[in-house]
Amino acid sequence: MVDKNSELLFEYLRSILYDPKIKQLDIESLDEPFQKLGLGLQFLEKEITEMKEYSAAISKGNLLVKVPEKDNLLCENLKNIHANLKHLTWQAKQVAKGDYSQTVSYLGEFSDAFNTMTKQLEEREARLKQEAEKEKAYAKMLNRYNQELEIEANQDELTQIGNRHFFIDKMEKLLKTDEDLIICYCDLDHLKYINDKYGHAEGDWYIRYFVKIVKKHIREHDIFTRIGGDEFCIVLCGCPVKTAMDKIEQIQTLFHADITKRYPKSFSCGIIEVPKERGSIEVMDIIKQADAMMYKQKKAHKTTYQLELK
Repeated sequence: MVDKNSELLFEYLRSILYDPKIKQLDIESLDEPFQKLGLGLQFLEKEITEMKEYSAAISKGNLLVKVPEKDNLLCENLKNIHANLKHLTWQAKQVAKGDYSQTVSYLGEFSDAFNTMTKQLEEREARLKQEAEKEKAYAKMLNRYNQELEIEANQDELTQIGNRHFFIDKMEKLLKTDEDLIICYCDLDHLKYINDKYGHAEGDWYIRYFVKIVKKHIREHDIFTRIGGDEFCIVLCGCPVKTAMDKIEQIQTLFHADITKRYPKSFSCGIIEVPKERGSIEVMDIIKQADAMMYKQKKAHKTTYQLELK
């Protein structure tokens, strides 16, 4: 009798431990003294089955698996591992967000590896930020340098208005539009006389003063450039010729009216209209036309101011 009960119980225990599908034990097949032991093994089957299912879920990374009840003492260590993995997962997410203060101290050699990894990530990110700041600063410097080059290429150094290159570039673009354009070609009178008699510093003041007067009396969007030593161009868009002529005459009057210097201040001007229906025309052709008209006034000014210059 003992051998039969022992064999049934042993086979049941072996099946619990090793078989994927446990062979069930018929308690009634056991003699009464062994039925209590059989019931105990059935309880053990339940606990081990739960432990196997729980460990299988954790081994596959299923951290949302239901935690066994407290009475299953076989799962205590697994519960600790489960809790550690959940916390480690949270820490890893924090590291992914950039929180490199996360450290692990409860997983032995893995703790050292994790802590080394976060430290290296922090150092790498610091280097990348530093490099990014350097690149940003370099890009800013390069952009500023390019802006300075563009200004230098397009701006007259003495007067801070556009230069000849700027004028030609703007005119080429405007000639491709259908805007009515008025070109006022101005030439400062007496500049050579002032340079020779009073010095180039005085000549520079004379030029800057002329620019100051003109800028005060033209519109903000009008184009005003210095295209030579004493040569300037004003481009007026959408302005009637009569209005332009009145404006230039007003500026000439105001410029000449200043008596703070011992020499007369004047400039000669040629005004031409470039209509919408202009066909194919070059910028230099426009300058030549305006220059020819300017010289008519220049001759008159030489006679007018000849006595004042003596």
